[in-house]
Amino acid sequence: MPSSTSSSRVIPDIRWGATWLVALGIVVVAAISLELFVRGRGYQPSVKDDEYGWAWQRGRADGPPHVMAVLGASRIQLGFSAEAFHEVLPDWRAVQLAIDGTQPAGSLRDLAEDPEFRGIALVETTEDGFFAANRDRQDAPIAAFHRRWRAPGAMAERWLATEVQSHVALVSAGGLRTLASLAGGHGWPKPPYVVTHADRTQFADFALADLAAQRKRQIARIGTPVEADADAWLADAMGEEPLIDAIVARGGKVVYLRMPTCDERWAADEIATPKAKFWDRLVARTHAIAVHFRDEPTLRDFPCPDMSHIASKDGPRFTRALLAILVARGAIR
Repeated sequence: MPSSTSSSRVIPDIRWGATWLVALGIVVVAAISLELFVRGRGYQPSVKDDEYGWAWQRGRADGPPHVMAVLGASRIQLGFSAEAFHEVLPDWRAVQLAIDGTQPAGSLRDLAEDPEFRGIALVETTEDGFFAANRDRQDAPIAAFHRRWRAPGAMAERWLATEVQSHVALVSAGGLRTLASLAGGHGWPKPPYVVTHADRTQFADFALADLAAQRKRQIARIGTPVEADADAWLADAMGEEPLIDAIVARGGKVVYLRMPTCDERWAADEIATPKAKFWDRLVARTHAIAVHFRDEPTLRDFPCPDMSHIASKDGPRFTRALLAILVARGAIR
């Protein structure tokens, strides 16, 4: 027969358990309500793009020949559509390795030195990307990839964070930024206009951006362009040929891609690195397949809302057009 003392202990334990369950239910309901609230204000789940996220994707480039490693910077990260790629090439794998604000020569070198990579390296670059001084711009994420097995905690943390961030829009609301805006009487800030997905592809909704301010900043950064030394540039560019040859020798391909730029940005590019003196001379000598938007009728008419990037909503059309070109040029078989 149970003692009265043991019965008196069980009743408080049940009450505490019920209290915790009620508290947990309140927290869950509040979290779901906040999630629905921020989504109603246009916020979407968005993953933080860091070096370990890049390292996770870099590992997916090794192995089968039917893989396309997408190298470059923000232009291809915003303009390349993974969905359109898989519609056109369902048996292929696209790996997004572009990094905002950098140049891709380091990633090309990393793939060239990796005997496991036998696919297509799609290298979105500008003329500046070939200067030797810009070859180390992606070294930090490359180093993270090569030390990934010595940093299992950081890799596991990034995997877990990606799982949360890719499903919860509340995270992308940016608590401190939102609180500062509300405290300053400015109301809820606009959602970020760039969303990063779990596979590191990005989507930019330029309707949410202050395009006038962006264009003004672009023009300020452009300044007064001065033509570079074309011979020195070509010598630097040809220094990457051994990397191309290494990938081709394993059965892979390398594609140089010059993405669209518009208005003052393109005008400045033509002053600093005129296509006829720079890109066209490279095309005549490189072992890579070179695609310049100005040479391709299906690529040359894409608008650039901020002068430097095509709109992500045009990404599927751009990606399909690019893949058709690569099929016609023999890069994809």
